[in-house]
Amino acid sequence: MLKVVTSLNLKIYGCRGSVAISLTNGSRYGGNTSCMVLSSGSHNLIVDAGSGILQFEHDLKNLDGQPPDLSLLISHLHLDHIVGLSTFEPAYRDDSQLKIFTCSRGNQPLKEQIFGIFEPPYWPVSAKSITTADCIAIEADKPFNIGPFTVTAFNASHPDKTLSFHITDGHSTFVHLLDSEIGAVSPAVYKELLNYCQGADLVVFDAAYSPVDYASFKGWGHSTIAEAIQLANDSNCKRMLFAHFSQIYSDSEIDSWKTLLSDDSKYIFAHDGLELTL
Repeated sequence: MLKVVTSLNLKIYGCRGSVAISLTNGSRYGGNTSCMVLSSGSHNLIVDAGSGILQFEHDLKNLDGQPPDLSLLISHLHLDHIVGLSTFEPAYRDDSQLKIFTCSRGNQPLKEQIFGIFEPPYWPVSAKSITTADCIAIEADKPFNIGPFTVTAFNASHPDKTLSFHITDGHSTFVHLLDSEIGAVSPAVYKELLNYCQGADLVVFDAAYSPVDYASFKGWGHSTIAEAIQLANDSNCKRMLFAHFSQIYSDSEIDSWKTLLSDDSKYIFAHDGLELTL
């Protein structure tokens, strides 16, 4: 019997960094903070829960039939990567069985670490006391399975214990490198990074700042498309997706970075609603 291979799909729900921006004047790139969803069959693997996760929730409500399996990987607990959890309905419904995976960053229970910011006086109710999500601690360099996916987390060059992710379904490979300052890593760490990205079908790369502005934000844990191009060449990844654009940039400013690229087919600029098949 022939084995049916299910395609691995990616949808971007938020590709801004630091804070969400108003779309009063419109933006082709969107205004939501980090959230993207990998789907294979009925399983949805969410990567980060920025404000964009609320648009994903809207999509879920429009589905017919049984709700899909939901799992969430959180790279780190900076607000732009978890703010959507404050009102993400599946985190508070008994029938959703949402599983959240991230590393532990202290002695508190993991659920308190993740939801602890959403309580008085910063939030009207204590989210950590009413969430039904199952919070599961993971460790760097220890592969684990989530549905059809094998995930390997590894440490990112970013403050406050941030993780990057290598994800595969056995056929396609996805690497999540948002919130990672590639220019700050040692040659040994860069070599390890190349191993994770080698031949990957898609690498999502942190392009928070322009190469000109980077000097003003050095040490903040972000990169530019200049480092992305170097990494893409060194790792021979098939495609690279730029995301986590700082809120300080307009569409035209982000567009201007495209002049640095020599291969339009390999490099993609993320925008809210973008869908790709790996």
